[in-house]
Amino acid sequence: MATVKVEHPPNKIAGKVGKTGGKTLKQAVADAEQAIERLSGEYSKYLAEDMAALEKFMAALKANPCESTFKDLFRLVHNMRGQAATFGFPLITEVGRSLCLYLLETEDKSDLHIALIEQHVNALRVIYREEIEGHGDALSRQVVAALMKAVETQTQRHQ
Repeated sequence: MATVKVEHPPNKIAGKVGKTGGKTLKQAVADAEQAIERLSGEYSKYLAEDMAALEKFMAALKANPCESTFKDLFRLVHNMRGQAATFGFPLITEVGRSLCLYLLETEDKSDLHIALIEQHVNALRVIYREEIEGHGDALSRQVVAALMKAVETQTQRHQ
């Protein structure tokens, strides 16, 4: 029977990182809030770039709906929705969530309806153009609900 030898490698991290110190939770949160405040002034620039990219993807989808364009569209909208609520645009997050769900849940991309994708993009266009911050008015809420209902209907028919 072979003998087993237990190795104890040296802890090189301990010499580089102290056991105490660093930022307190309060300071870390304050730093994060400062960073968000600093970036919020630049968010409109990033949103404008994302909207321009969104327009290009829609044109590409209409011309030739292919798998790679759907993936690019998903990635863009996924990033937009992740950032939007942080910077005061939760409607973009909600519309983006609906569109991402549609793109993700429809396995056969030939079953995707460009018209439904464009309805989502139209909603994003309006939110951007009108600079609708917060959760929007009653009409905005109805549009988001209708988009989500359409996505649920389309994705359920595949199950």
